Amino acid sequence: MTRKHILVIFIAVILQACASSVKFTSYWNSNHDSFSQKQALFYHSADKISIKVFNNNQFVDIILETNSPLTLRKIYNLGLSLWIDPNGKSKNVYAVNFPLPTDFPYTDKQFRSYLSGFNKVEYQEELLDRFQAYEIIDSRINESVLTSTIANDEIVKVKLKTTDQVLFSYQCRIPVQILYPIDTDKKVISIGISSVNMANEEYYSAMSSKQVIQKNLDELKAGTYQNKFELDEWWVNFILADNSGLMIK
Repeated sequence: MTRKHILVIFIAVILQACASSVKFTSYWNSNHDSFSQKQALFYHSADKISIKVFNNNQFVDIILETNSPLTLRKIYNLGLSLWIDPNGKSKNVYAVNFPLPTDFPYTDKQFRSYLSGFNKVEYQEELLDRFQAYEIIDSRINESVLTSTIANDEIVKVKLKTTDQVLFSYQCRIPVQILYPIDTDKKVISIGISSVNMANEEYYSAMSSKQVIQKNLDELKAGTYQNKFELDEWWVNFILADNSGLMIK
């Protein structure tokens, strides 16, 4: 391993550690603000995913966005897992997952061809159709519920959209009372992102020989971000804002 590779690994580890320890302050949601007009609070460069967090006394809104076809291919192939720890300890407490990945994984070429077949309106409809079913997990009560984006009575809401500026935008709205059944003055949450599923041998058998060769090469490399098929698991901490837009004391 060269000195350059060691330095890259060291920097990656430091950035990952900082992301899980530094606390960002969320935006206060006055119900009049446009989520799209606010800047991202955190950007994960390896997975090319940005996070915005909004809250008020009723809801916490988490918005994940990416313009990377490679990242979106990972989400299509192996799902997207959004974990929340209301105690800010980066533990798997509450999750919203899209648990139904594609039966046959897309190669990079196949996925870019797939995306190019839609205009914006058609792709918006495709997102709503493909990511309709999702799973809610609450490990505090050992509960797992399969639900849908079109379930009007579901209290946890998920919205997906694409725009001219953003290829894939995911908004998850969770009632504050679900995350904090007992009210507390200081609300620090950890948000974790990862793939729902792992790439197994059956997954690889459905891919092209070129992709499998690349996988084998990746396994020989050293470094934190060597897996090109799954989203890296990473966590970020946020302090929920009060109604003045400031962090809770």
